Amino acid sequence: MEEQLEEIEISPSSVQEYYSSLKLIVETMESDALKSQKGNKAAGVRLRKSLRHLKKFSGDFVKFTLES
Repeated sequence: MEEQLEEIEISPSSVQEYYSSLKLIVETMESDALKSQKGNKAAGVRLRKSLRHLKKFSGDFVKFTLES
């Protein structure tokens, strides 16, 4: 999971590319969210890390849209 998020560290050049990357990040978090709900603590840690990554990426997305 963490390796997948590292691969998403790209620099999209359009709003559509940013949005597609954002959707991909959320989709990769789904399995950890389900595992965390069932009590898997390691999945909860991964999920929180992914959420921090999502927060940073969405902030970058906002900045990109303001520059456009």
